Amino acid sequence: MSAALPADPAVGLGQIQAADPAFDLELFKRQAVETFLAVKDAVASQDLTGVVESLSDSVYDDLRLDVMSLQARDAVQHFDGLAPTQVVVAAADRGPQGDAITLRIQAVAMQYLGLAREGGFAPGGPGMFTEYWTFTRPPDATTSAALRFECPNCGAPIDVDTGRICHYCKTLLPAPHAQTGWVVAAITPAQENLG
Repeated sequence: MSAALPADPAVGLGQIQAADPAFDLELFKRQAVETFLAVKDAVASQDLTGVVESLSDSVYDDLRLDVMSLQARDAVQHFDGLAPTQVVVAAADRGPQGDAITLRIQAVAMQYLGLAREGGFAPGGPGMFTEYWTFTRPPDATTSAALRFECPNCGAPIDVDTGRICHYCKTLLPAPHAQTGWVVAAITPAQENLG
C-alpha cells in the first residue's frame, strides 16, 4: 500500500457531501485554519489544554512530548507573524472508520527557538513551510445546520468569521470540532509526504 496521497480528492469529498448534505468545505477549511493557528499558539505557549479536544490522542501525545522536550531545554518555540497563505484539500475519504480530509497548509512565519531564561534565541528566519493536517470524524458524525448557524442559547444567527462569542447573548459558542466532530488525526511536514 502506497503512502502517497490520492491524486483526486473530489471523489472522497463527493462521498462526504452525499452522506452529509450540510457539510460546507469552505467552512471546514476556515475552521481547520483556526485549529492550525490555535495549535501552533498552544505549542508556543507550552500549554495544550485549550486544544486538547481538537486533537486525537496520538497527536496530543506527540505535541505533549514536543513541549516537554522544549521545557527540558528551557526553550520556547516561536511562530512570529504566522499566517496561512494557502489551504488545499490533498486527500479525502469516507469509509467504515469515518471521514478523513487531509489539508495541505502552506504558511509563513518567523520560526525560532527562544531561550526562556536568558531571552536569547536560536537561529531561524522567516520562511514558508508546508504541513499536511489530517482531520477525521466518526462514521456517524454529520454537520448540524442548527449548531453551525444559530446560537444554542438564544437562537441568534452565528457569523462563523467573527469568533466564538454570540453577539446577542454573549454565550461562548462550541468550538468548531465540537460542532462538527472533526479532530486532528495527523500533522506531517511536507517533505515526509513525498513518495
